[in-house]
Amino acid sequence: MTALFSDQTVLIVEKNLEELEQLRQILISIGFQKVEVASSVNMAASLLSEVKIDLCFLVYDMGRYEQNGLQVLQQLKAAGKPIFSTCFLLVVDPEKLNLLMGSPELSADGYLAKPYDQLKIRAQLEKQLRIKRCIAQIERFRDEKAWDEALSECERIQKQFPALGVLIFRIKGLIYLEQQQYQKALAVFERIRQAHDKPWVHVALGMTAFVMTDYQRARQEMSQVIEEQQVCQEAYLIMARIHWLSGERSQCVTLLRKSVMLQPTMPVLQGELGNRAAFSEELGVAVDGFRQAVLHSRHTSLQNPEYYFGLVRVIQQMIADKPDRNADFIAEAIRVLESVVHDCMDDPQIRFRARLIAAEIYRQNGEHQNADFAAGDALAQFRKIPLHAQLSVVDLLADGLESTRFAAEAAELKQQVSRLMASVEWGKCNLKGMLSFRQKALEDAFLEFERAWQADPGNPGVGLNLLQTGIESLRRAVGQPQVVNRCAEIVSELHFGALSGKQQQRYQLLSERFGELIKEAEIA
Repeated sequence: MTALFSDQTVLIVEKNLEELEQLRQILISIGFQKVEVASSVNMAASLLSEVKIDLCFLVYDMGRYEQNGLQVLQQLKAAGKPIFSTCFLLVVDPEKLNLLMGSPELSADGYLAKPYDQLKIRAQLEKQLRIKRCIAQIERFRDEKAWDEALSECERIQKQFPALGVLIFRIKGLIYLEQQQYQKALAVFERIRQAHDKPWVHVALGMTAFVMTDYQRARQEMSQVIEEQQVCQEAYLIMARIHWLSGERSQCVTLLRKSVMLQPTMPVLQGELGNRAAFSEELGVAVDGFRQAVLHSRHTSLQNPEYYFGLVRVIQQMIADKPDRNADFIAEAIRVLESVVHDCMDDPQIRFRARLIAAEIYRQNGEHQNADFAAGDALAQFRKIPLHAQLSVVDLLADGLESTRFAAEAAELKQQVSRLMASVEWGKCNLKGMLSFRQKALEDAFLEFERAWQADPGNPGVGLNLLQTGIESLRRAVGQPQVVNRCAEIVSELHFGALSGKQQQRYQLLSERFGELIKEAEIA
């Protein structure tokens, strides 16, 4: 069996140096010749992005306040890096194992327990590597996003190795989700559940039902997984979004608070908590969520400037509510704004937004000289941004400098830039959409706003236009799952920190209206 191992490159992700060396020596003794090590999740994700690794041992518990081993897979997926060709083994205490089986995709191929036993490790590796070699071509196609080829190979392997039936069906279901063939995915996962009723199957069914806008089914599946205390990001995230879409604001925040108690180093969950709590005006919860999201995503593929800006926007509100702590809050806000500029490589658009908010904070605290300096810098940075990006943030410019000595200059600049909207693809579609909306041609308006959204995804102004048009369309005619799904995406994914004050008010109103429609549909 040494020949099976000798040509494999191994990575061990472990913080405890003694246990790392123990595992390394066992692997060398059974025939592995190339063994790499990483003492943190970030180091491991970086190495896996650059070096072809055949076998990776992920120690789940990396220490208190440290990211867990499974987060390597999350980082790789977020970065769009290959994750399927590598065989991942999670090292975890047996009592925790049953609580880590909820993710359909971001889970390990196999599991090991400490203390290490050489005979058990050899037997487990022989089994896992043989399976991985049987499906190697499928996994290569998945890493290349060659979905049709992967499905064809699944059919071939299924006939050749019937014992791999559940694994192949699982892969097929996930490929159908990637292809947006939701009915086929649902049928595959239903078939698996009949013979293999595991938590990950319920999560897969819930994910599929959610994108098919069957929120009742998604709620049922995810509730079961959460009640079983599964540590599964997808289950908590989708269930929280179902609460939010249905207008159940307090239930959403409560569930997310539970999720981050179980998984405190998950930036996606912490960021979601920050956003939902901020919109619900639970400022203390929001600021903690954003702080943790920034901390655990920094310098990774999950880093998101909106976590920084969300944190600062919440701090702004806290400055008004707790004037006795102004000095501390202002110092933190300025520090966070400096960090986002640094961490985003001094991107002119990020620097513009940071300096614009800094001007607001200084003005809020009566530091008018610093406010004017920051506002002038914001204007200078705005002029460095490409036109398509200027159009995306021009509302922030006008709102941020309103009632200042730069207000007239900002208003004139907004007019100049806005006149060029038709010269960019998303701007042209947005203008057509607004014209159709005024003419009450909702179908045409939705189509144009949809094109604008696809050309510039995440644009807050376009997203709110699309959401408003979708709501009006749904009020006139129910049974439009594509419209519901797009509206749900916008309500779920617009970030608190990306919106100006006026846009936040508009978002609140539209999301409440959409929640009423969802509630009515669930009751019906």
